[in-house]
Amino acid sequence: MKSALLILDVQNGFIQSGSFDKALHNMESLATYFKEKDEPVILTRHIDQNPKSLIQDQTFNGELYDTFIPYADAVFHKKQPSAFKETDLETYLKVNKITNLIITGFNVEYCCLFNSIIAHEKGFSVTFIEDASATVNTDETYEMPGLDIRDFVATVLHWSGCIQVVDTEEYIQLP
Repeated sequence: MKSALLILDVQNGFIQSGSFDKALHNMESLATYFKEKDEPVILTRHIDQNPKSLIQDQTFNGELYDTFIPYADAVFHKKQPSAFKETDLETYLKVNKITNLIITGFNVEYCCLFNSIIAHEKGFSVTFIEDASATVNTDETYEMPGLDIRDFVATVLHWSGCIQVVDTEEYIQLP
């Protein structure tokens, strides 16, 4: 089973909007691990034209975080949560005989959740790395006091029985 790491929307505007050091460290640890195994690292960049967006296109905030660019074997630009719609991601995965997609990145309750489900529906084996994912949103965003968004999404994916959910350390130690 050949794997690829998909790091979703690791863009300056998201990173600057909070404290994501641990998640970013874990994303980079995974990228390093994939490079050592000679398996692809794929980045997505969300294109957002809204001037009020944290990641407005054609601004510094809309650009990919420099740390991850050297790891990228491919970068796909998307205009919605799905990295598969109106991109060549699926073709890239098939051409490279990828059967297992490891998903991390921003925002956990949108792009990570959507792409985990979509990849599964497209026939890929999917692993979501909980501690290598983050969101700029909070419990206040959703008016749900005490909500741990990342943990909630990871639990939903895990309980689906279709998507494996692990932490970075667990993944790196898997056979």
